[in-house]
Amino acid sequence: MSYQVIARKWRPQTYSDVVAQEHVSRTIANSISKGRISHAYLFAGPRGVGKTTMARIVAKSLNCINGPTDKPCGVCEFCTEIKNGNSFDVIEIDGASNTGVENIRELRENIHSAPLKSRYKVYIIDEVHMLSKSAFNALLKTLEEPPAHVVFIFATTEIQQIPETILSRCQKFIFKRIPVASIVAQLLKIAEKEGYAIDNKSLFHIARAGGGSMRDAQSLLDQVISFGGNEITEQDVLLFLGIVSLAQYCDCIHIILKKETALLIDFVESIISSGVDIARFVAGFADAVYAMRLSKLADISAILGYSAEETALLIKTAESLHDEQLSLFYTMLLDCQNQLRFTGNERAVVEMFLIDIMKMLQRPTLATILQQLDTANHEPVQKKNIANHIPKKAAIENKDEAKEALNNEPADVDTKTIMHAWTQMLHDWRNARQYLFFKLTNVRTAYVNGQLVLSVMGDSSNGFYKQLLSKEEIKLIEQELYNRSKRNVSIKIKSGEDDTPPPDAVMLPHAEDPEKPHPLAEQIKTMFDGEIIK
Repeated sequence: MSYQVIARKWRPQTYSDVVAQEHVSRTIANSISKGRISHAYLFAGPRGVGKTTMARIVAKSLNCINGPTDKPCGVCEFCTEIKNGNSFDVIEIDGASNTGVENIRELRENIHSAPLKSRYKVYIIDEVHMLSKSAFNALLKTLEEPPAHVVFIFATTEIQQIPETILSRCQKFIFKRIPVASIVAQLLKIAEKEGYAIDNKSLFHIARAGGGSMRDAQSLLDQVISFGGNEITEQDVLLFLGIVSLAQYCDCIHIILKKETALLIDFVESIISSGVDIARFVAGFADAVYAMRLSKLADISAILGYSAEETALLIKTAESLHDEQLSLFYTMLLDCQNQLRFTGNERAVVEMFLIDIMKMLQRPTLATILQQLDTANHEPVQKKNIANHIPKKAAIENKDEAKEALNNEPADVDTKTIMHAWTQMLHDWRNARQYLFFKLTNVRTAYVNGQLVLSVMGDSSNGFYKQLLSKEEIKLIEQELYNRSKRNVSIKIKSGEDDTPPPDAVMLPHAEDPEKPHPLAEQIKTMFDGEIIK
């Protein structure tokens, strides 16, 4: 008995056997059971997800001895011929090699003849998008009004390349990419039936390498069995596929975080010596970092196809990295992939990249810098121990005397309190009271002896300072400062002729124009030698 590859041996024969395409199976099975048979179907989706398989099951449903039926028997003459691919009335055409208009003309001439012995003559055209424009035009009229005994089933991976005139004449079904978990379950079932021992970790590697294609995953399983024998280990699978496990990527990240350059070089050496393709190593690293970032936000095990054990490892490793670091990590990996295309020394590119990552992770994140700068610029005034300035008596029974003692704080504490209140007010008014904030951008502010002195900056000979602030606005500022500092502060507007502050005055922060960059942004720009892009 000749050997039969797994993908053909385990091809689904009923609607329920088709994995992860229940939306298509259920719709077609119900329509056939109710006699609602279309003259043309279009199956679109990625490769290896069951399009041609579904077309053959539909052909069996239509021509089964018990049909049309949603449950073909699979054992009658008609079902057996379709299964073996030798039915005279089910014609499979490869659209990629029959692209010309003459092929379609030949088809048009043959469809009018009745089926030899089946109920329907079924034409299955695979990769139908490969047909030429002339071929599609020749097919239009026949497709719109075919003979009653003819059913067309088109399969394609590029539905966008099919003319709208063809699409409008078909019932369209979109096949989805098969989830990794579904592929793992099917591969495990096949391995058990075939008598091979393989663990879950290995199956997840194979399923992810299949890229959502059941046929590709089954072909890989076939090759892995040939490579590993009856008992297949994870190491066999990694060695055959030429890939790195998630645990190894996490180990590499831990080495980077520990700043162990020598261990990092040894890690790269072990990867290269094991025969791993460098480009696939970097691509896999990018996938791992991408998954780590998503794992900080949501449960991604079902989305990305990781086992419970791998997901736990992802989450644990991601905890060691800030979200911003993961983002930069991923971006640098993509840059590394691009550089690998134009270099003859892949090892040097990867080693330099990993060292750069190590240096990058040693620098503080932008979020940390912003937080530190913002804290420094808006640090609340720390009250000194007022008790040191209260008259030292055994007990202060007079409440008025205690209150007076609290108010008699040193001048430096009073100045810091006013400065903090003024800075916070400008910070809040930048958005809340933009009109008044804009006015304050034209003045220089000094604090002296419980009084704010506002002087107009620049040329004020036109008398603008006289209309700078109304009485109501001055009262509003005084009240706002009192609310924030619990101190009475009066405001004086000086003439622009003499804007020299008194010798004992303390200059307060200036209100920046909203159109100018924020001071924090300016500090960060200077720190990183960057530029501000609007």
